[in-house]
Amino acid sequence: MTPNLQMRRSPLSGVLIATLVLSGCAGLTDPWQAPEVVVTSIVPQQIGLERQTLSIGLRLRNPNDRTLPIKAMSYQLSLQGVELAAGGGKLERQIPAFGEAEAEVSLDANAAALARMLPSLALSDGPWSYRIAGTATVAGVIPIPYRYTGTIDPSGIRGW
Repeated sequence: MTPNLQMRRSPLSGVLIATLVLSGCAGLTDPWQAPEVVVTSIVPQQIGLERQTLSIGLRLRNPNDRTLPIKAMSYQLSLQGVELAAGGGKLERQIPAFGEAEAEVSLDANAAALARMLPSLALSDGPWSYRIAGTATVAGVIPIPYRYTGTIDPSGIRGW
C-alpha cells in the first residue's frame, strides 16, 4: 500500500514544486518601468484643409536594468498647455538597459489648436513647454502608461 500512496503523491508534489519554482522566478524580476520620453523636434509633415500631421522626434530612455522591448506606443502631445497632436501605432524598439533610442513618429494635429498657435510660434524665441503622455506596449502585451514634461527650443520646432 505504501508504494501506491507514493505514486499518488508524486504527480501532486511535482506540480507543487513547479509552481513554487515558477513563482520564485517571477519574483526575481521587477515590473517594467515606462520609458522616459523626450520631445526633440516638431516638424509639420502635412498641413492641409482635410488633414494636418506632424513629425515628432523622440528620444526614448530605458530606466530598466534589462532591455526594454517596445512593440507599440500611443502619444498625446501638448505644447504650451494646448493639446496639439495625438496618435500611435507600431514602434519596434529594443532599447538596451539604461540606454536610449531615437524615434520619429507621425501624429495627427488638432487643426484649431494649430491655427491658434502658429502666430505665437512665429514670434517666439524662448523655449516652449510640452507634455507628452500615452502608453508604451512592452513585450507585445504589457501596457505601461507614461507622462513627461519638458521644454523644447524653438530651433527644434521647424518648418512653420
